Amino acid sequence: MDDKERKPYTHRFWGLSTVVVLVFLILGFNLWRLQIAEGSYYSEMAKGNVMQVVKIPTTRGDIVDKNNKLLATSVPEFVLTLDWLDLQQSKTTNWKDVVKRLAGFIKPYWTNPNESVDNIDVDILVNIQNHQWERYRPVTILDNVPQELQAIIAEHQDELPGVSVDATPIRSYPQHTLAGQILGYVREIGPNEIDQFNKNPDAQKAGFTYSQGDLVGKDGVEKSYDFWLRGQEGVQQVEVDNNARPLSKKVVQPPEPGKTVQLTIDADLQKTVEDSLDQVISDVQKTTNPNAKSGAAVVIDVNTGKILAMASRPSMDPNDLIGNISQAVSDKYFTNKDAPAASLDRALAGLYPPGSTFKMITAMAALQLKVTNPQEQINDVISSLGNMVAQRQGFVEWGGNNFGLVNLYRAIALSSDIYFEVIGRRVFDSNPEFIGQIAHEFGLGTYSGVDLPGEAKGLVPSAAWKKANNQPTYDKQRDQKLADIDSKYASKIAQAKDAQTKQKLQAQEDQEKKQVQVWYQQMISQEVDWQAYDSYNNAIGQGYNDYTPLQLADYVATIVNGGKHYRPYIVNKITDPITGKVVKQNEPQVTNTVSISPDVLNTVKQAMQATTQGEGTASFLFSDLPEFSGGAKTGTAQIGSKDTISGELYNGEFVAFAPYDHPQIAFAGVVEYGSHGGDTAGYVARAAFMKYFGWKSTNGG
Repeated sequence: MDDKERKPYTHRFWGLSTVVVLVFLILGFNLWRLQIAEGSYYSEMAKGNVMQVVKIPTTRGDIVDKNNKLLATSVPEFVLTLDWLDLQQSKTTNWKDVVKRLAGFIKPYWTNPNESVDNIDVDILVNIQNHQWERYRPVTILDNVPQELQAIIAEHQDELPGVSVDATPIRSYPQHTLAGQILGYVREIGPNEIDQFNKNPDAQKAGFTYSQGDLVGKDGVEKSYDFWLRGQEGVQQVEVDNNARPLSKKVVQPPEPGKTVQLTIDADLQKTVEDSLDQVISDVQKTTNPNAKSGAAVVIDVNTGKILAMASRPSMDPNDLIGNISQAVSDKYFTNKDAPAASLDRALAGLYPPGSTFKMITAMAALQLKVTNPQEQINDVISSLGNMVAQRQGFVEWGGNNFGLVNLYRAIALSSDIYFEVIGRRVFDSNPEFIGQIAHEFGLGTYSGVDLPGEAKGLVPSAAWKKANNQPTYDKQRDQKLADIDSKYASKIAQAKDAQTKQKLQAQEDQEKKQVQVWYQQMISQEVDWQAYDSYNNAIGQGYNDYTPLQLADYVATIVNGGKHYRPYIVNKITDPITGKVVKQNEPQVTNTVSISPDVLNTVKQAMQATTQGEGTASFLFSDLPEFSGGAKTGTAQIGSKDTISGELYNGEFVAFAPYDHPQIAFAGVVEYGSHGGDTAGYVARAAFMKYFGWKSTNGG
């Protein structure tokens, strides 16, 4: 090739060489600028990038009954979410425009159909602001997204960066109201609950820490066994820059599902109890009192403390409390605005005067102290109470009855008030604190230790309690009255024109102070000192007595199992859903053995049997059940004080056990405004016994 032909190639070579040199010069210059000239700046920027650890929600475990019937589970539900990571990394649109556009798409499906697009836009922004602590986790905008909206979001996906519809595990209660209060519900943890949940021993042992944004159980088993149900959350690392903007994310540990919690509850028995309670309340509304809307019932295994059924009315459907809830739903479950609050588990937290169902305590105390014997007969008239002063403080027999001569067995069977007023007074005169001591031994007025949150303690009154509880109030009122009088007269006396005026003012001050002392002594006598009428009221389960249906069932179980007071419990065991391995097993636990002798326990058990036979107040309930054997006690508990409006209103209460030989189960129930317990709560007990034992009625039931 000659020079002429070689010349174009030479020019091209030098041209390309020049370009290569220029490229390397540019790269070298930029490398020098980034690493040397501006190296310190970018070094500081890199130092600002940090890795944030974000939890990945897991699938919450199932709750099943004793026969593995599903009561609570997690099901996939389509939810609309907004992922800040994806949204902020979008280069095509402003995030505020995305939120505004999203508000327009979801308006027809928004929880408040009357809300404007602008207001929905604000609601979404507020929701985002409320979840600033979890800005690296997608924020849920709308639950239960219908198919039409899913299609709209998919069609406009390019216009909605960061917005997606995902299948998320949502809590579901397939039996709806069945055992609703027992199960509880699941919602986001409140700021004031974090410390409480972090005190859970199981969580502390595992090193788990609750934080804002977590979904937790609210009430019931969902709350008390939250740590086991929630499973192990996954871990995701999110890299953020020094302006807290997310850059990337990576899953480093996948989530593990929660454990399966098996209850002691028999779902079929639970349904029978709930249905019967509904029917009884409906009947009372129609025939006796339209205000009857509430009640509760408990069935317990007398030999283990296992709760087999525990119903509360009004009913609660935990499904109603998932996701966004309306004001009407909130009022229904959490206030008494239009009806009794449905979220309250009245079997566990409802406090009721026990009425005549308390009389076995009085009987056992009297027999143990030997202030009477089972055969002693007392004339069932008001004159039996003693002198005329005592008679005026006593009560006539319920229903205007005169039962004549009654011993312990007839007194329990007929529910004689006069008999128990007489022997109750004897007990209080002998040992004022003894009835309270015995009641506590049987689980009344004490926390039972049941594995459920929200249990009420109740109250066993006594002379010492009345004084300790009431006297400080009247001491404070007296001191305030005296201080007001001092203040009233101090300036007047100081400004008195002469000694005579001062003396007159001093006499007026002394007189007013004397009147305060008279008032104070009257209040101490009536409201602080233990009076005969307190003994009478307490002996028949009225007065200050207040207990839960669970406590009443536990107390009856303790009578008939020989005096072993078991801790009631609702969860049988916890298992791994994958391996089936039992990871936690609850066992029967005797909290104490009562001091009442076996002979006394047997005597009271026989008296309870008499209630279901012959002239007993509950004999009609079981007359058509030839297989029935057991015992019971009816109760008609006055709601308010005598001579008041509520003084003419009564709750119907009933306790029972079966069978008589080797008892298996005990029952306690209350129907608010139900009047006589045998006519109301007694029918719930009858239904429970028939279901549990498979008994049939001779009348075809």
